[in-house]
Amino acid sequence: MENIYQRKRDITICGVGFCPTTRVEFVREAFSMPTSPVSGTIDLIGVPGVNSAKADPKVAEMYASSSFAAIDGMPIVKIARKKGFNCERCSGPDIMGMMFEESVRQGKTHYLYGGKDDEVLIRLRTNLERDYPGIQIVGMYSPPFRPLTDEEDEKICSEINFLHPDFLWVGIGAPKQEMWMWNHREKIHGTVMLGVGAAFNFFAGTLDKSPEWMEEAGLEWLYRLTKEPKRLWKRYVLGGFKWLYYRAEAKVKGTDK
Repeated sequence: MENIYQRKRDITICGVGFCPTTRVEFVREAFSMPTSPVSGTIDLIGVPGVNSAKADPKVAEMYASSSFAAIDGMPIVKIARKKGFNCERCSGPDIMGMMFEESVRQGKTHYLYGGKDDEVLIRLRTNLERDYPGIQIVGMYSPPFRPLTDEEDEKICSEINFLHPDFLWVGIGAPKQEMWMWNHREKIHGTVMLGVGAAFNFFAGTLDKSPEWMEEAGLEWLYRLTKEPKRLWKRYVLGGFKWLYYRAEAKVKGTDK
């Protein structure tokens, strides 16, 4: 069963469709998104996501099938702005605080799925309850680094459905988290799922956010690379070269829309 709701992709960059919005528009979209007959899925797609979509047709299909494809990357924001769109980068750390504030006003609930371990989730919950008084976190789960068994997956889906959160935050890394949401949009009912990657660590206080000037300059990748060089050098150094190649290819072929 396909999701009957899908926000129009206003631009296509390197074969990936995006919905350019401001952060305020993003929040409005998330809170008004239909969650029936299947749950809504919101993908935050940056340069690494485009690279993954170019390398794997299944990832490309997944992004194309999500309810909403937001821009999570200043290089893509700058392209969209040149095309005349008023938009902002909508990364996990950028939009989660706004979402939490609005959820307190509207009495909406949350479930946290992801994080490095239970300790990170506990710290995350403690910080959120401190910084957003009245926030309703109905449950949380840090999955193991191996694939869940069918029994384990059924158990966690049953728990989430029983708790019926309005928003299900998934932080297990891209594009794994988006694939998880895509595969669970019919198993988990009546919620909006958002893949937010490392944002769990930012709000838990285990990872620093880059300075705003570096984000605006499109240099957040460099800041994160200096913090975790062994883990991220392939993603950002090799990924940067791939991005330049795909941009050049798109210009030659004229595939951007």
